[in-house]
Order: sequence, then structure tokens, then C-alpha cells
Amino acid sequence: ASEAALLGALGAAVAAADPDILLGYEVQRASLGYAAERAAALGLPSLLRALSRLPREGVGGGGSDNPADEYAWQTSSGLYCSGRIVLNVWRLMKDELKLTSYSFESCAAAVLQLRVPHVPQAQLHAWFAGGPGAARWRCLAYWARRARLNLALLDQLDLVGRTGEMARTFGIDFFSVLSRGSQYRVEAMMARLAHTQNYLLVHAGREQVARQAAMEAIPLVMEPRSRLYTDPLVVLDFQSLYPSMIIAYNLCFSTCLGRPAHAAAGDDPPPKLGAVEYGLPAGSLAGSLAPERLVVAPNGVAFVPREARPGVLPRLLSEILNTRIMVKGAMKRSPKSAKVLLRCLNARQFGLKLIANVTYGYTAAGFSGRMPMAELADAIVQSGRETLESAIRQVEGHPEWRAQVVYGDTDSMFVLLPGRSRGDAFRIGAEIAAAVTAANPSPVALKMEKVYDPCVLLSKKRYVGFAYESPTQAVPVFDAKGIETVRRDQCPAAAKMTEAVLRLLFTTKDLSQVKEYCVRQWSKILAGRVSVADFVFAKEPPTWPPTWPPTWPPTWALPCTLHTFVPRRAEPRFGERVPYVVVFGEPGARLVDMVAPPRALVEGGGRLRLHALYYITKAILPALDRVLSLVGADCKVGVGWWGGGGMCVCVSCLLASCLLPSPHTQSRYYLSRHCAVCDGLTHATKPLCDCCTAQPQLAAAVLSSRWNRLERQYAQLVRLCLHCGGGGGRQV
Repeated sequence: ASEAALLGALGAAVAAADPDILLGYEVQRASLGYAAERAAALGLPSLLRALSRLPREGVGGGGSDNPADEYAWQTSSGLYCSGRIVLNVWRLMKDELKLTSYSFESCAAAVLQLRVPHVPQAQLHAWFAGGPGAARWRCLAYWARRARLNLALLDQLDLVGRTGEMARTFGIDFFSVLSRGSQYRVEAMMARLAHTQNYLLVHAGREQVARQAAMEAIPLVMEPRSRLYTDPLVVLDFQSLYPSMIIAYNLCFSTCLGRPAHAAAGDDPPPKLGAVEYGLPAGSLAGSLAPERLVVAPNGVAFVPREARPGVLPRLLSEILNTRIMVKGAMKRSPKSAKVLLRCLNARQFGLKLIANVTYGYTAAGFSGRMPMAELADAIVQSGRETLESAIRQVEGHPEWRAQVVYGDTDSMFVLLPGRSRGDAFRIGAEIAAAVTAANPSPVALKMEKVYDPCVLLSKKRYVGFAYESPTQAVPVFDAKGIETVRRDQCPAAAKMTEAVLRLLFTTKDLSQVKEYCVRQWSKILAGRVSVADFVFAKEPPTWPPTWPPTWPPTWALPCTLHTFVPRRAEPRFGERVPYVVVFGEPGARLVDMVAPPRALVEGGGRLRLHALYYITKAILPALDRVLSLVGADCKVGVGWWGGGGMCVCVSCLLASCLLPSPHTQSRYYLSRHCAVCDGLTHATKPLCDCCTAQPQLAAAVLSSRWNRLERQYAQLVRLCLHCGGGGGRQV
């Protein structure tokens, strides 16, 4: 037996099974990609061609040998096997899930609620090298289980079935649903419908697209009145605003006539309309197309009314929205026990919602678009802006509501009702929604989404509050948008502490309790009584190496590995989130020199310590200050709660223990010693302080109780390890 024979057996096994899909969790540097590179290194024929359904033809061996396919390499698998679909599972998980880490173990825990052990490559090699009589079976069982779990991940998310349904809906092939963008989907559906009405799509060249008029309209995004609101705040949202504008006013490529003044002047050469030149024939604006019957958008562009010529886009969006309503109705009628059916129906309605909302983007894609039209895109945006502005004027001008619009964003508005109860807020919100809907043409509809009570508006697209969706809801939902609690570029400690502070502020409205909580948490961080997992940053690399294929080593990956050598197949992939922690370094060290992998900190044996001051002053305090500064609290570094007296006792204790002396002395990096009973400061050579030593019975009782608690925790960890390794968990 040899490696070449093994690769030949792989080709024979694939040919015998004849699957439609080949998948691996990471098919580029492992799995199929690694096997293809090994075959090339051994001088064998292309493995990808041998695995394809056309092995004897001179096609099907692209992918890793095709350096021009940079986009596919960075967004999907980049490997092509004629007649079969190659799926890169981790990139599919990246599109489906919002996690800080997309390792196999993290995705299995998030999707399957299953703990999977992470076995280092060196340990797997040692198992396999042990031979059949030793632990080789462990290595083979590990990889066999990973292969089964790959299928379980796709099955749990219904990825194959959902993608097939979307392919049938959009009229495109299976792999294009995963690899192509929204423009391709919109064009596929629009082209089929346009052909039934004897229309052909214009194929504008790059120069034509570049020479078209610039887009002028922008959506309405108000600057919010940033503060803490203790009165109810009603959130109202237009349902599918841009699709509704297209349907209501018959806005389409096929109905756009340009500006009436240009058409009446009869300019020669004809004026530009979108990316092409088009002029109306003389005498066209008569009868049903008379100027007084045309629909003139707020940007001054005229459109044919629906009675004279129904547009393609309005008809397409009407069918999509009606189908989505039917699917959501089927979801309500389905029993809750039919989880697979509900998941499939929910995926379908979500896909229809996405395709409806990105239709405007197809008309406004002025750089990479295939058929952009600035006049149509501006008409859609300006119509939506006028609709929102009209709704704001209607709300603020009503004498009985006495409402104030404190924030508006594209298709939603936040209405403040001073001095009203939550029940009054729901009643007035329903009245506002009904009045605004009645003032606009069908199908434009304003819907009351929720009521915030209380709420904090920070800035544009950044707000948080306790959300109530019905008057009978007793327990609110903590709803945050754009702040640190939902962002993944912060460490979990900052997100958890910010959420806890906001919950405490909303519940008690007492800054003294918030301050006490913050000081207590900062003391724990400075004392090192925290979990390392809460202080791990996970960020995507800022840039990718400019050369293609990627060169080794990439310079941006060096800080994440402490400048140590990392094998090429272990380097971060494009779009992968790299985990790291910040540790204490030498005096005057740069931040890039104080970055370490989390594994190095855990297995360092005390040689590395979390940089508590960095996490507090650079990650936690700025996040808290952005929120608490709106209510009069000062959390800035050096003043306020942190440096102005709130932490004076804790900092003085740490100074006494030589943990935080002058920043230029060696004692800054020495560890302190705390009493094992009372946690007070003691001499480095004494486990107990003098006070506890004088009370031996009390010390013995406390230590015995803690010993019992540690034994119970150890037993719990053992049970977790058995479950993780398969001893106590379900088999997949």
C-alpha cells in the first residue's frame, strides 16, 4: 500500500457512490484540497478530474490550479469538479451563523448543541503512528465522526433542501444560490417575467454605466435626540417600503419616461436615460400618456400609470409579496410539532423577503451593476423619503396624540409619548399606524413594531431598550441594535458588562447601584478572578495579501501568533476570525507585542497574565461611557468612577500588594498573594493572614467547605469531559 494507491482508492470510492455533492469542513487546506495537492506532488493525474463525472475529458480540473479564480477561493471552495458540487462547510456556516469563532467545535456546539473535543494535530499523528495495535482507531474514529457531523450540520440547518427550494424559486442552479450575489437572483426572476411581456433586458457596458448620471437621492436618517427615555417610545416601521413604492407608483424600467421637459424639448441627440440614450418619439405624450396623467416622482422623473402600462418590477414584487403572505399563513396553520416544515417555510419566506428588499439595489448598483438606472433608483429613494417625512409631519401635527418623533431611519420612526402609560402607547401607536396607512396608496402600510420602555438612543443606528410587543406582555425583551452587546468586534467581557449595566439601569434607575456593580466587576478583573474566555477578542484580518495566490507568511497574521512559526495550513483563512488576548508585556511594549493566542495564556503556567488595565481602560470603560454619559455619569479614564474616587480603595489595595506600582518598575509584574480564607492581603510566603491564623477552627471549617465545593466542580468537569468525548453524550 502507498499514498498513490490510497488516492486511487478515493477516486474509485467516489465513482462507486456517484454523489452529487462533495463536502468538507475546510476543503481548501484540508480534505479535498489537501488530497489534490498531494496527488500533484506525487506526479499523479489531476485528482479533481478523476473525481469528476467526466474523468476522461480534458475539463474539470480547475480550482486550486486556477489562480485567476480569486473570488471563488475567498468566498466558497474554489475547487471545481465537473458534474459535482464542492461545498466548503465552514464558509456556509459563516453565512448562516453569527459567532465569534467558526471552528468546527464552535459550530457543532451552536447548531447541534453538542460538545466536540478539539484534538491537536500532533496528538492525532501520534495516535495514527501507534499502529493498529495501539491508538490508530482513535484517529480514524475522530475523523469519521467529524465527517458524520458535517452532514449533521447541513441537515440541522436544512441547507441543501432550502437551497434547492430557493434555486427553484429564483430559476437558477443550485450552486449559484450559494455563490452568486443578489443581482444575479433579481435578474433571473425579472428576465423570465420580462420575456412573457415581450421585453428584452438592456446589457450596458462598463463605459456606459460609468457615464450615466450620478445618483442624487439619499434616504432619510435623522440624528436622534440622544438620551435616556423613561417615557414610552413607540417604534413604527413601513412594511417593505421600497417594494411598496415600486408597486404603488408603478416604478419600473419599462415605465420610466425620463423628465417630461426633456421629452417635450425633443433634444438632438436624445437625452440619457439610465446607462443608454433614449428619446421619446414625437407625439408620444398624448392620450393615456398625456402629461397630466403621468406619475411624476419627487425627483422630477415621469412614469407611465398602471392603467396604461403595468411595469415588470411592480408585477414581480407583487407576486413575491403575495407568495410570502401565503407562506406565512401556512406557517401559522402548521402544528408546532412539525419543526422541519416550519423551518423550511420560514426559510422560504425569509428568502422572498430578501429578494424583495434587494430589488432596489439592482437598480442602484452604479459600479458593478448589470443594468443600473439612476433615475429609477432616485425615484424609489425619494418617494420613500417623502413618505416618511409626510408621516412624521402627520404624527407631530396631530393635536390629540401630542407625540414627538425623536428618530427616523429610512423606513421607521421612533415616536415619544411623554407622560403616557404603556397601554396608552400601544393604543396611540395603533392609531398612528392606521392613519398613516390610510393616507398612502396601497400597498404602503405602516406597522407598529414594539414599544420601548425605557430606552436609550445613542446615535444613528445605535439604540437599546426594554421592548414590549403587546400590551399583555409582562416580561420585556432586552433589544439592542448596533451597540457593544451585539457587536462581535469586542471581547465578551465588555458585552456582558454593558448589558448588565443597562439592565440594572433600566430596572432600578439608580446610578449608585450601577456604580457599585461596576466597581465590583473592575475589582474582580484586577484581581484576576475572571474567566479567560470572556477576554478573547476575535476579529477578521483587516486586509488579505495583495498577491494571488496568497503568499506565506502573511504579515498581518504574525501579531496573532506572537511572531512564532505557524504551518501554512494553520494560517488564518480569508474572512476567518482570529482569536487573541492581550497580556502584560515588557515596560513600554507596543500593543502588537502584547498579543497572544488564548491557548498560550491557558497553557503558559502563569508566565502570561491578562492585561487587566488594557481591558478596563480600552474595552470596557469606553463602551460604558458611551451609554452612561447620557445620564450624567462619568466613566472616562482618569476621572469619574474609575479614577476619581470610585476605585480608590481597590487601587490602593493593589498598590500595597505591588500589583500596580510605578509603571516603570519591575514589581508591576509580580503576582500578589491573598489569604486562602478571607482573601485579604498577606505575605507572599504565608497562605493565611495573621487574623485567620489566630482562628484555626474557623479557618479549617471554611477551607473544608471550599474543598468540598471544588470536588463537586471537579466531578462536574469530569462529566462534561465524558460527554464531550462521547462517553456520556448522544451518538451522531
